[in-house]
Amino acid sequence: MRQTRRQFVQGLGVVVAAGCGDDSSTTPPGTSGADGGGAGGNGGTSSDGGAQDATTDSPMGDGGPTGIGEGSPFGIATSHSRSLNLGWLTTIGTTGIAWLRGFDRDNADKSLSDALAAGFEVSGILQQGAAFPAGDLNAWRDGVKQLVTEAKGRVKYWEVWNEPPNFSTDKTPESYAAIVKSAYDAVKEVDPTLQVGLCSASVHLSFMSQAIVAGAADHFDYITLHPYETLDLVDRGFEGQFMGIVPTVRKMLAELNPAKQWVPVVFTELGEPVDGSHTPEHQAATFLKAYVLSIAQGVTRIHWFEGIDGDSGPFGLLADDGTPRPSFTAAKVLIENLGALPKYLGWVLLDGAHYGFVFDGPSGPLLVAWPAPGTSPTIEFGETVDVVDPLTGSGSSGSSVPLSAPLIVRQIPAALVNEAANDKGAPFWWGGDFSGAKEISFTPNAEQGLHVLGAAPTITLGGDLARDCGSAAAHSFTLDPNFNTWDTVPLRVTAVVRRTTNGAAGFNLKYESAAGTKSTGSWNGVPAQDQWHTLTWDVTDARFVGKWGYHLSLDSDSTDNSQYALKSLTITKL
Repeated sequence: MRQTRRQFVQGLGVVVAAGCGDDSSTTPPGTSGADGGGAGGNGGTSSDGGAQDATTDSPMGDGGPTGIGEGSPFGIATSHSRSLNLGWLTTIGTTGIAWLRGFDRDNADKSLSDALAAGFEVSGILQQGAAFPAGDLNAWRDGVKQLVTEAKGRVKYWEVWNEPPNFSTDKTPESYAAIVKSAYDAVKEVDPTLQVGLCSASVHLSFMSQAIVAGAADHFDYITLHPYETLDLVDRGFEGQFMGIVPTVRKMLAELNPAKQWVPVVFTELGEPVDGSHTPEHQAATFLKAYVLSIAQGVTRIHWFEGIDGDSGPFGLLADDGTPRPSFTAAKVLIENLGALPKYLGWVLLDGAHYGFVFDGPSGPLLVAWPAPGTSPTIEFGETVDVVDPLTGSGSSGSSVPLSAPLIVRQIPAALVNEAANDKGAPFWWGGDFSGAKEISFTPNAEQGLHVLGAAPTITLGGDLARDCGSAAAHSFTLDPNFNTWDTVPLRVTAVVRRTTNGAAGFNLKYESAAGTKSTGSWNGVPAQDQWHTLTWDVTDARFVGKWGYHLSLDSDSTDNSQYALKSLTITKL
């Protein structure tokens, strides 16, 4: 996160103020001050088990407490301060958003009644104390039963903890698995139709997978994630990273808990503040991209954090005084055009560079598209189309459409619809199709399946272009998920490096494994000779999930040690 976020957590008898906190409270290494991201992957298909056609394939059950909201992917999350008075929900409800995450536990009856009266379905959080209560499961179980019984008939979905292992002094997956099992049994005892969510912070599938192995297997009905960091990277052209979250979850479940492979995946928080780095218009564009990309990959429901500015900062669709931001308008326009229960048809690459996603809207097929970073193309459709600006709701028509920001395009050519349908099940394009590649690489002027986070100067050294690594302590990289995600395969990592000063230079190679991020175990000094040096590592236990939006990094600990240049980085399957 780019700033502290305090988020409302519905505890058992207490209200807990929480944020990204714990091991996610600082900027991840290697982001050059630009936060992180998540795992990438293929485009969503109908087999991804999500909301491609929420009108017929809603995987969340056969109707909730009040009806249509059950299949809707459009949700909101609330901060602590704004949960105390839910009057703002009436305004948010005019957008078509149908779900609320979180309510005031101290005044549960009124809070839930107000939410339901405003037309919202509500999901809750099971959390108690400052640590996973694995040492007193009887008290934990009793508390769960009390809360779930109190909310029975009004709350059907319950997450076990907020962003585990955050907000717990005990961060072991074994303890989390113990409380998940206990909560699951307690909830089902109250009502077998209630649904229990297995959770993790960000896209922390390493922790989640360890919890499954430790005993949480078969004791959950859906998965929840909070891919803030992944969403941050979309603005830089990392849509492929975001689109791979659900496919990576499916791989994890297929291996560790096959009976749960196709459970729903819900993003119960993601968002972007309006701050010095992000205008209201930028937040609106991010909102639109977040929902479109999530629905396209099969996410069942998305809860934007948050509805109105609260004690977490300016994240709201409404400002603190209730004034609608452009993101509020974007939500309303998007839902009006996609419909309350969107039908996703597929994706296209406009002019070979710009992502577009096709839906069957209430008035027929439509396209949601945006330009690649740093570009403002004009798209030729070959026939007249209707264009809607989601940030204002204004419309226009023509066959040539300037694309400088996200747009909704209606009355699109049939050929484009067919192209989207054909691409739907294909590997999602990220500068190429690397699903069958044996090798991927990064150089300063070409990213072939291997993408760097954060900017750094490109210099010429010894006649060769290179990335000057001296401005950041670490440099992190994301693999195209079609090349590899989740699966553990032997890999060879090769870096071509050269010192840029007479001082010491070197780094640790760190990468994601089944046990979490680890190092190869030795410091890799860059020799002092005035020439390029090739360093090579064979890695046999990598498990790339993209918790922070990257999979491996060259970590020098400080800029004192990062005075070297990187000519190339290559990853080869052995």
